[in-house]
Amino acid sequence: MNKRALFITWMLMITISGLAQNPGTFVGYGTLPVKTPDSLLRRLKHAGDIKEKILAAQPLLAFHASHGTTDSVIFYAQQLIAQVSESPDKAMLYNTLAKAYQEKGLFEEALRFYLEGIKLTETLGDSAAVNDNKLGMANVYFARNEYNKAITAYNELLATTGDEQIKHIVYRQLSQIHLEQKELTKAQAYAEKALSFFRQSGQLKNELQAKLTLGIIAELNQHTDTAFSIYNEVINTAQQSQFFDIYINAGQRLGDLLIAKQDYENARGMLTMVYANAMQWNDMKAQLKVLNSLRNLHAAIGDYKNAYALMTQLMGISREVQDKQNKREINELEIKYQTAQKEKEILNKENELSQQKTIKYSLLIGFLAILLPVIGLLYMYYQKLQAQSKLNATMEEMNQQKITTLLKDKELELLKASVNGQEKERKRIAGELHDSIGGNLAAIKLQLSNLGIKELTKQVDETYHQVRDLSHDLVPQKFSNTGFTELIAGYLRQFNLPGNAKISFQAYPPEEIDLIETTLKVEIYKIMQELITNAQKHSQASKVEIQLTQFDGMLKLLFEDNGKGFSTETTRHGIGLQNIRERLKLFDGVLSIDSFPSKGTVIDIEIPLKYEA
Repeated sequence: MNKRALFITWMLMITISGLAQNPGTFVGYGTLPVKTPDSLLRRLKHAGDIKEKILAAQPLLAFHASHGTTDSVIFYAQQLIAQVSESPDKAMLYNTLAKAYQEKGLFEEALRFYLEGIKLTETLGDSAAVNDNKLGMANVYFARNEYNKAITAYNELLATTGDEQIKHIVYRQLSQIHLEQKELTKAQAYAEKALSFFRQSGQLKNELQAKLTLGIIAELNQHTDTAFSIYNEVINTAQQSQFFDIYINAGQRLGDLLIAKQDYENARGMLTMVYANAMQWNDMKAQLKVLNSLRNLHAAIGDYKNAYALMTQLMGISREVQDKQNKREINELEIKYQTAQKEKEILNKENELSQQKTIKYSLLIGFLAILLPVIGLLYMYYQKLQAQSKLNATMEEMNQQKITTLLKDKELELLKASVNGQEKERKRIAGELHDSIGGNLAAIKLQLSNLGIKELTKQVDETYHQVRDLSHDLVPQKFSNTGFTELIAGYLRQFNLPGNAKISFQAYPPEEIDLIETTLKVEIYKIMQELITNAQKHSQASKVEIQLTQFDGMLKLLFEDNGKGFSTETTRHGIGLQNIRERLKLFDGVLSIDSFPSKGTVIDIEIPLKYEA
């Protein structure tokens, strides 16, 4: 039995014991409640050529797509797609696969098939299918938190499509983007518009998704009773209609709401049940959300051991999702699509310029012999003005970038100078104690020994050893007078300024971390300073998360940002990271880096606690 199987068994045991005390509170699925109708399977099995197979597969794919069983959609679509030529049927399968991967949380694979679908449907001249794929691509941008690209894509669809269905799906998606950006009034307006349309047109699943958005808005507006009622309604309806993806999302939101209300027992039952179902349906996107909620639950009740275990499980699934995404191929397809779009724009502009030139030539042909020298001079003067204007704009932009860079460098230099000054002063005082005062005491001891005054010689000897020990162990006063976790939190608060990244810091458990030996505290503090400096200077991140955990004889520092990231294979590590590795050598510590362009950076540091405090 592997680790994940053991984990789900443990979670289900907790759920059963919790629900035994609260009978009838929540209802979950013990086994996968979707059984493919035999009639659909028989129809596909007895289909003849590929055309008949496509017709037979369409209701089967629609059945599994409506119930959120994306693995089945992917299985049947992949069986068919290799047998189909470049046709509307292949375009349909591309779109079906893209939506299934999107529901599964594999956004890179989803984007791949949407881009393939756009290329094929543009060749076929199917504008409705092009818009459907563009809608899917915008949804992927939203799922990857690329909100500006998503909003641009949605607005282009609203401007070009006459399909009311697509328009109201766009309204629903815009409501979710404004919800993520905490613009609750706009989010509610879009969600209510979408809800009205889906309710009138009898689209229950889309109606439930819009209701779930309104529940989240109510929760953020502190209307917890309204949110609780909406979540329960969505969960019950989704369960009855077997919309399992919506059931999982609503269950996770209800679990978070119960945590906020400090109803930890019911929260654990709800979240554990939802996580078990998400694992059964292999929904990794849902697993990540629910695991994060369970981690917050155990941290809230002080169960740091299980919080750490859940964090480890969360990181494992996140890496598994990334490993399944063929990033290089997808990025190439996206670049090809964007290049094709640019080529179209350039061609249109060239056609417009050509038409304008034809009109001008027809008007000026009678005066060409007289005005030709003048036109030549004016054209040269115009070119000179254009070049000068571009040069001025470029110089101004470069100067502004230099000023910004200099200001940021000065700020970092001042911060480093403050830390280096403290360390230099510490070394100076230690040297004075050891060389001057220690030397004097040694001389006095020698003279007293010659005089034969044993008792006084003993006292001077003890004083000499105390001064020597003090010079060896001297550290900044703040590490002695302040709790270590509070000291770090105070240091991080100075960066909470407009324009800087938002920094969050958690320590599990803080009272044990405060007891680690002083020398290690100093090095961890300096390492964290170096990491913050690198993030502020290079990452362009808007959010930084730091976790410091002591568990099972190890001190673990997890530093994560959502910045621009970098390629760990081609980028050389700077002096800052080299300094960190040198510091860690003193304690047999290990540093690992997980980063990818536009995906942020995760730095994981582990140090064995084998030194006495």
